[in-house]
Amino acid sequence: MNKLFFLILFVGFSSIGFSQQGKKEAISLSKEELVQAKNLGIYTFTLPEGNTPEKVSENAKYYTMYFKVKYNADNREASLNMVSNDEKSRHVICRFLVASGVEKVFVDGKAVQVEEYFQTYLK
Repeated sequence: MNKLFFLILFVGFSSIGFSQQGKKEAISLSKEELVQAKNLGIYTFTLPEGNTPEKVSENAKYYTMYFKVKYNADNREASLNMVSNDEKSRHVICRFLVASGVEKVFVDGKAVQVEEYFQTYLK
């Protein structure tokens, strides 16, 4: 009986843990807007829940050589303004996203891994 109780408890907590996976996704600009952003050097992301202005600022301080970050906590929107709009600097965006808890990025409703996002849209 004790084993059954712990098994049910374990399965319950496991399912709760897996249900939290959706919180690791960011929303990006559309494909068309990404083409414009690549030319302008300004990118916008809706970051996952749990990102506070303090956390975003803490993550962004490591990348000031590459881009400046403005964060609106009301809609969880981070705006990145590239200092140097080259491929290497755009790749650093991936590090910022991962540091912000992002595993997947939505573009036009389709989720892609962060590295695939770079290869497809930022490179």
